[in-house]
Amino acid sequence: MSPEFYKVLHVFGVALLFCSLGGIALHAPHAKRGDAAATSARKRLAAAHGIAMLLVLVGGFGLMAKLGLMSTWPLWIIIKLVVWVVLGGASAFVARKPEVGAGWVFVLPLLGTIALWAVFYKPG
Repeated sequence: MSPEFYKVLHVFGVALLFCSLGGIALHAPHAKRGDAAATSARKRLAAAHGIAMLLVLVGGFGLMAKLGLMSTWPLWIIIKLVVWVVLGGASAFVARKPEVGAGWVFVLPLLGTIALWAVFYKPG
């Protein structure tokens, strides 16, 4: 596969990730436990989150392999991996503490900005 394919896969995964996390963050505080419709929506959002995490990972590592960055990981890749781990855990955190879900609507763009800063400025 070409590097462009991995770039598109990675960016699509990021878009899906932020859409699913935004949905989880806004849905969690209003969901009634035991409500079948709320449970169904939560499951669809969780599935979208998991698929997005996989797409981001495959796209990112595929691109790293194509660009020859697998032997030494620069700091900017480590920063992006840390952000990826935090975004992966955000779903479980919001599910356990739904009252803070709306706050994640402000935290998510900040995390995305940190990842973009790392890509554009490539520290380390």
